[in-house]
Amino acid sequence: MDKQLLEKLIELLKIDTFAQKRNNLLGAQNFVKEYLSSIPITWEILDSINPELAPILLGKSKLWNSNKPTITLSCHLDIVFPNIDDFDIRVEREKLYGPGAVDMKAGVLVILEVVKELQNLGNLSNLQILLTSDEEQYQTRYYPQLKNIALSTDYLLVYEGAGSLTQEPNFQIKNLVIKRKGILGYKLSAKASGGHSGGLAKEEERHSAIHELIKQSEKILSLADFSKGTTINIGKFNGGRALNILAEEAEIQFDARIVSADEFRRIKYALSRLTPIDPKVEIHLEQLLEGSPVEATQANINLLELGKAAGDKVGIQIGIEDKSGASDMNRLVGFNPKMASIDYLGPSGGGEHSSGEFLYIKSFDPCVTLSVELISSILRTIDNKS
Repeated sequence: MDKQLLEKLIELLKIDTFAQKRNNLLGAQNFVKEYLSSIPITWEILDSINPELAPILLGKSKLWNSNKPTITLSCHLDIVFPNIDDFDIRVEREKLYGPGAVDMKAGVLVILEVVKELQNLGNLSNLQILLTSDEEQYQTRYYPQLKNIALSTDYLLVYEGAGSLTQEPNFQIKNLVIKRKGILGYKLSAKASGGHSGGLAKEEERHSAIHELIKQSEKILSLADFSKGTTINIGKFNGGRALNILAEEAEIQFDARIVSADEFRRIKYALSRLTPIDPKVEIHLEQLLEGSPVEATQANINLLELGKAAGDKVGIQIGIEDKSGASDMNRLVGFNPKMASIDYLGPSGGGEHSSGEFLYIKSFDPCVTLSVELISSILRTIDNKS
């Protein structure tokens, strides 16, 4: 990674792109468009139905062959940190420290460099660049355009990078991801008549939102199936006013992590059937997050094999890794399970989602080299088959 490229990445890191900072995200999108201003790409701004959120930025190569598949390169511009004022963006011992350094602004820059290199090689065809603005908060319901993008995609390449690394890896070895757990997130709220805990002595008089949600929580937790990799966590429980008052209102927030599509459907169906245990209490279930499981389909396995062959050509040994966290990969595959998808094509680092987040600078260039060869090989494979 040369000095000029590193300076451009630092420039991108300095743009505070928390999902609710719409104007800043628009600024980051302008950075991307300016970076590729000399490349034949058509840009589309796809607005969110929530006006407080920034739109999706979608780029399409102008060279397009309807007989060839669509390859979508995906990254998110948003970061997890609500404020970056306290970050010390710096280079130290071959590491670049900063908010989103590895998760995942370095991945964004990899895509931009890949596009430039493909143009230089004459291989910039049938390529989409998908830059989302909400991945860290997973506001899928506010972006209905994601469905059409997914349905138009034959090959999905996602540029999350290996994180949580405590020692410098071998940059000639890279694990890729073709399988990710899915996620479902919900808020369950309850409303009850409440009343004075000391004054209401009969069971039929006592209606508490908290009591209802305790019982509902037991039912929800019982849906977990560890033998199938399905886990459930109730992460927040709020409500009530005082210890001597039956709670009039309360809510819980919980998530489920799920390996298979069958389990995903089972959990969604079971939760949709929740009814009040106390008929005098009202409950309301609101879905907050949804990311379908990504399974190791034959299409994904075939794409991984292309990745291994591409790695062999450029001197990078390709391995495989499963991930429990969700990414844009889950969202797009949920709309189009038939697409071939692969993740972890971005650079490596550590400390993601913390004040010590960093990128291993030396991991950047191999990612560009690998992706250029992989995309070129996809197009060559299609040409050979036709």
